[in-house]
Amino acid sequence: MSNVDASASSFSSDSWKSFVVNANTFLQKTNEHVLQGLNPGGIYQAIWCRDASYILKDWFLSGNIDGAMQQIYQIWSHQISPGKEKIVYGRGAPKMKFSAEVANADKEKEFEGALPTTIYQAGFSEVYGQNPDIDSTALIISTTSWILARVLKNHGSSSSSSETSSVVASEHSSDYVSALLSKAGITDPQKVAEFVVPRMLRAVEHLNSRDIDNDGLLEQSHNEDWMDTAVRAGKIVYSQSCWLLALNDLCSLLSELDRSEEADRLKHLTDKTIRGVEEKLWSEQDGCYLDIQQSNHSGEPYRILTQDVSFYLNAISQNTANDSLGVHHHSRNHWIAKNHKQVQGRQESVLPVHQSLHKRAISTLDAIRNRAWKEKWPLVTETELKRTGPWILKPYQYHNHTFWPWTTGIEMLARSRFNKVEGCNILLSKLASNDGHPHLHAFYEWVNPITDEGSGAYPFRTGITTIRIALADILEKN
Repeated sequence: MSNVDASASSFSSDSWKSFVVNANTFLQKTNEHVLQGLNPGGIYQAIWCRDASYILKDWFLSGNIDGAMQQIYQIWSHQISPGKEKIVYGRGAPKMKFSAEVANADKEKEFEGALPTTIYQAGFSEVYGQNPDIDSTALIISTTSWILARVLKNHGSSSSSSETSSVVASEHSSDYVSALLSKAGITDPQKVAEFVVPRMLRAVEHLNSRDIDNDGLLEQSHNEDWMDTAVRAGKIVYSQSCWLLALNDLCSLLSELDRSEEADRLKHLTDKTIRGVEEKLWSEQDGCYLDIQQSNHSGEPYRILTQDVSFYLNAISQNTANDSLGVHHHSRNHWIAKNHKQVQGRQESVLPVHQSLHKRAISTLDAIRNRAWKEKWPLVTETELKRTGPWILKPYQYHNHTFWPWTTGIEMLARSRFNKVEGCNILLSKLASNDGHPHLHAFYEWVNPITDEGSGAYPFRTGITTIRIALADILEKN
């Protein structure tokens, strides 16, 4: 495809009015799908931690705070610990011949602190790859911290809010179940924080141990991220992004809890990770961030641009002035709170993304549009994959050169963060009709860009929620 002209930095007045109407219609028409469960939907009946991280954030934005508190508590109850519950692993690992095994005591100790890929209802959990995937643990840390920081900042331990649904069900509540949950501490944000913060710090220790060569970048083996058939291994931009989000949002929560020493330590890890990405995963020749993968089956390095590198742009802008939904308690800007007083009760604004990072972010978004958009379809990989597993994927199937509403929502959010909002309008047009009603594309797990046919889970709640979160960010920004 020939190069596409760069997006306009902002909407015209008429375009913006049309976008607002369409975005609000999309949000209204998809709201019913969000609260139906924490599982991704369709064929997926268990809880996938990475997917749950987006669904929980949408629950919060939709006012279902009690439900979010309850599920956060339950998910962290399944954190891997020796002798706690049955863990199977390896189903997605080439080195294990894609064959699952039950984790023994030594393996459980090795996995300790991580969250599983999948939490089943049958009393056991699964780690899909040879090791726990980085994104499942990191994204739940991020969402848990993001929600708790906002609730505690705005409401403390109060039991009601004029802006959202009740944070804590009182013992006199007409909802008997909610009242019992409140007494157990499962919906009380303060008690949930007391339960999950030590677990999240333990999870950070596990993730940090994945930085084998101490360069700030976490290494992974094959199929240990959301693209669980692409057999990519090594230093993956998407996984560093999830790690950064975890550090960033947990740092904000710890600052809110006045745990400055622990927050400062996470700030150091954040800076180290960003430095590692900028030094090793930025390609000056390509003008974008690229993975450093282990050699593929032919023995040659395999580097292609994937849509999920836009996740890094969201990570570096989280809780900065670029982030309209942020808690604005960013650790890297903590000196502002120390050295500047509030002016007439108004807190000083936080800093935007550094100019050098902003320039690379814009270049990356342009590269994604020029290289990964085909006939205005934003595809998850710019070219066909050379190797897949456990399943051999044909082109335009699953992760192989297809359109994913989920990652398109992530790209929309990145474009919003860096004022490339006209590109958001084009992306929304692939997901909604001219009057904002959701297109069937938005409900499928993935879409074949050649036949225009949706496949996979339907309705796929993860895709719906990421689009909704991106739209909320855009509407709030403007």
